[in-house]
Amino acid sequence: MKHLLILLLVTFIPLLLKPQNYPLSHNLEIEYQLNQSTQLSLSATSMHPWIIKEPDTIKRTKGTWLSRKLFREHLLGINNSTVKFTIDPLFNFQRGYERVESKYTLTNTHGFILKGSLVKKFTFESTFAETQSVFPSYLDKFIRKDSVVPGSGVAKKLGEDGWYYKMLSGNISYTPNKNFNFQFGTGKHFIGEGYRSMLLSDQAFNYPFLRITTSFWHIKYTNLYAKLQDLSHFSDGSINYRNKNINIQLLSLDITRNINIGFFEATIWSTPVKFSNLGSDLKYLNPVIFIRPGGYNLGGLDNKVLGLMLNYRLRRTTIYGQVILDEFKLKEILAANGWWGNKQGFQIGVKSLEPFNIKGMYFLTELNQARPYTYSHDYRITNYGHYNQPLADPLGANFREWVNVLRYQKGKWILQAKLITALYGLNINNNQNYGKDIFEPYYTRVPILNNRIGQGLKTTLLYTDIHLSYVINPAIHFEFLVGMKYRKESNTSFTQKDNEFYIGFSTNLFNNYNDF
Repeated sequence: MKHLLILLLVTFIPLLLKPQNYPLSHNLEIEYQLNQSTQLSLSATSMHPWIIKEPDTIKRTKGTWLSRKLFREHLLGINNSTVKFTIDPLFNFQRGYERVESKYTLTNTHGFILKGSLVKKFTFESTFAETQSVFPSYLDKFIRKDSVVPGSGVAKKLGEDGWYYKMLSGNISYTPNKNFNFQFGTGKHFIGEGYRSMLLSDQAFNYPFLRITTSFWHIKYTNLYAKLQDLSHFSDGSINYRNKNINIQLLSLDITRNINIGFFEATIWSTPVKFSNLGSDLKYLNPVIFIRPGGYNLGGLDNKVLGLMLNYRLRRTTIYGQVILDEFKLKEILAANGWWGNKQGFQIGVKSLEPFNIKGMYFLTELNQARPYTYSHDYRITNYGHYNQPLADPLGANFREWVNVLRYQKGKWILQAKLITALYGLNINNNQNYGKDIFEPYYTRVPILNNRIGQGLKTTLLYTDIHLSYVINPAIHFEFLVGMKYRKESNTSFTQKDNEFYIGFSTNLFNNYNDF
């Protein structure tokens, strides 16, 4: 009954509202910027999904009904002076073959996406998808350990090698004037200009949220309140769901047309849902950034994280960076002794639209790293994670990562190549925590001093993905694609290789991070 009510709400409420958020997709954001004569301001692109008006794709074209719906139009669309809405299928059908273990892989996603309008200042979007999959070995191993599909919900066993999972998202947005925007719903967010984010990424599962955006002068100020969940296992193997909360503030300032600086603060806390705890929770709802600077000491019942962003744009090339500061002590930082509690991370990268005036080209290269124990906390329930996945980089902590993306589009053809290399330290056994797994509490740590990236079982990762796609219907981003993935994870104890060829059809609307 509960799921039926949700389905009815996400089906009929859109008929009263107007779409506005741009899809949270690196691929579509690149395509959008390539098609614009002037780029959006850096403050406008600091928090994703962007709050901009999505290009109008509700257009009546010539041809038969079948040809129009298949190649050029939305499945169902109405566009007049009072009513506007679209309904489209959401699908991803892929078949692959993993050569190392001679294993066939499969993705079968089907669902729908709805958008609509009637009231000028309101927007709405909702999606529902369910999937059956057979994964390569490294992903199958991840799911068996943590019970969730990366980026998606809890997985249920389907046959011998398959998994079943589903995802529901949607939001209502209200923009009373040019200075304010209010959003409420279930979804994901991403902070920064890079492929990864050290502050907040969209690679974990959806969560209920309230997002308030205030814009004035050259400033964009965002408050994000969300309900997260920690998943652990009871002794009988069933899942224990425990609620926790996060309050994020992001202050993004365009110092000049080409220079942007951003200040980030996040507080994670967990209290039982009781009326007597209301006063305790209210102090965490403070909307002003850095109002409690004295609270950033080691330990405590909540987890506080600070961050800094700096971005510089020269024509169509952006140099970007992030710094993450978890709990730390200045004295220990100055001592440079590798104290375990000095938990920091950073990102530095460059991305370019049409470098060297090559029309349709996009290039990105970035370096990400986080010291051991970053994002973890005294208690598992207050770490910087959700649904057994980190809220930042999928590698967690105790890693150094290099990401490269090259994309070229010519008409409806898109060729994309991705190369990722990483160094990280795994736990040697279950009783020794060397700082990569952010879900391990502090008391399981091993060394006090001389902590270094790669400590523990030193492991290297190589991940490549190259694919060619053809856009069949740009209105719904319907693509045909064929490609190859190669992954190698190696250390002195084991070597895991995956080499997968795949082919399929997809409405490519969302980011998918299986590249770890």
